[in-house]
Amino acid sequence: MTGSGPAVINQAVLASSPPESEEIESRFGRITINTSQQIHFPTGMLGMPDHTRFCLSRFPSEKMARFTLLQSLDDAALSFIVLPVDIANPIIDREDLVQAAQDLEMPLDDVAILLVVTVHRESGVAKLTVNSRAPVLMHVTRRVAAQYVFPHTKYLIRQPLSI
Repeated sequence: MTGSGPAVINQAVLASSPPESEEIESRFGRITINTSQQIHFPTGMLGMPDHTRFCLSRFPSEKMARFTLLQSLDDAALSFIVLPVDIANPIIDREDLVQAAQDLEMPLDDVAILLVVTVHRESGVAKLTVNSRAPVLMHVTRRVAAQYVFPHTKYLIRQPLSI
């Protein structure tokens, strides 16, 4: 699976199985979640240690199809836009992602990388940034994830992203 982060997300994580699927009203509109594809964050997302159960869902807008929603299973109002990226990507150096996976004891061939996206409105125009300093790494087989904070300032919390 190395080097196929977005493919891993699309095939292994977003695959739906009708008996475990349900529709919920998220802050981005009506989405389908697959409760059997739960992802456990043992320490929660940064600043949210009590939110440990999430799942991934397709973004409800075709315009934003390259993004995914990281939806809380404990709070329908809590979700994050995330961008799946490969281990080789133009935002974070491969060596740093390899080190992050090692630190989290995740095998590189079974890790998916997600960047948390923020939408900023400036003069009526939407601008997107990603948090490249704290990517989410997910062990795809074990369905366990963590937001990894790089110990240096090489990466930006608001890295501009062009759509």
